Amino acid sequence: MEPRAPSNGHDRQRTARSAEHPTTTRRGYAFPRAEHRHPVYGSQAHRQSRQLPYVVGFVAVVLGLAAFLYVGLNWATGPGRVAALATPPTATAIAVAPEPTPEPSPTPPEQTYVVKAGDSPASIAQHFGVRTDDLMAYNNIDNPQKLQIGQTLKIPPPASH
Repeated sequence: MEPRAPSNGHDRQRTARSAEHPTTTRRGYAFPRAEHRHPVYGSQAHRQSRQLPYVVGFVAVVLGLAAFLYVGLNWATGPGRVAALATPPTATAIAVAPEPTPEPSPTPPEQTYVVKAGDSPASIAQHFGVRTDDLMAYNNIDNPQKLQIGQTLKIPPPASH
């Protein structure tokens, strides 16, 4: 009999496992070839085939946004907007009147004044902003002392300076 070294149990597992799966040595470690296994869970990694709820949810969100956009645009534009687009406005002729020529300024109406007690040709002329001599000449007054209460005087237009 051959003397055996004390066993820690790993040798037996390695020989049993090597029959099932071939091993490769990398950096001195023996590990089974399990590229098809998930790195965390250890089971075989395969693609999720439960995509239907995601597709249905995406379609529902897109349809909801489209409905929101449709309702919002109808509210913003109102029902008359479609009718206005269907019948474009017609051009209406507008009569343009020629600008009137400016008329010469009319002569100011003749002003009159009724003489009251205490009035003099100088005070009347000052009241209307005319010269005293122009007022007396316009009314054919020779003597300012001959003014009578109740007499009507014509006021000359103001002199242009």
